[in-house]
Amino acid sequence: MTGAKVAFLGAILICPGAWCQDGGPTAVEIADEPHHTLILKNQAVRVFRLSLQPKEVTLPHRHDAFYAFVSLRPVTISNEVRGRQPVRTELKAGELHTSKGGFTIAERNVSSEAAQVLVIESLKRDDGKSFSTPMGGFRLHDAAVGGLFESSVLRAYIMTIAVGGRVEKHREDYGRLLIALSDLTLREEGDGQPVSELEIKAGDVRWVESGVPHSTKNAGTSPADFLTLEFR
Repeated sequence: MTGAKVAFLGAILICPGAWCQDGGPTAVEIADEPHHTLILKNQAVRVFRLSLQPKEVTLPHRHDAFYAFVSLRPVTISNEVRGRQPVRTELKAGELHTSKGGFTIAERNVSSEAAQVLVIESLKRDDGKSFSTPMGGFRLHDAAVGGLFESSVLRAYIMTIAVGGRVEKHREDYGRLLIALSDLTLREEGDGQPVSELEIKAGDVRWVESGVPHSTKNAGTSPADFLTLEFR
């Protein structure tokens, strides 16, 4: 099992150099921030890849709602908001964080290595409802699963499947985002569907629709480590 875990962050708002002064850069929508690349979008989610070289800083940009993020490598980010002191956050590789959003922020890479961070934004707003089924609930063989967090619209767990391990056939009630923490070769078998293999590189994401009962086996030569985020 990897050491990934979840950390909950509030609105950690700070101040990046010139932005603290009058006449600093105007805040932009996250999709217009040049260091954020949109890599997946559908009715449930937007996923951005944030790339920052050492000492590089983003434009101030808005996070209007709850979101999650995971760094693909160890990195230290300085979170900066106008009028406040910078707050440094140590991000471990594969560690999932969440924030309630509702603020404008700039992010500076204060590490000696390049930063690669996935930012996952649910497009559904809190409507007072909740998930109708428990997280997980499937039977495992030579595999382990651990719940990370659950909000009204988004929940997440981490899974490791040993070589040859499998998840028995089950039905996914919600669309989900898979984030590979290692290179994956997963063999999927569903009702009325041909057997297929998913080849996913570490750091890549894959959207999987709900509805079709399926089983999953690690057909690779090393343990399969990944995060799964479910969207209500």
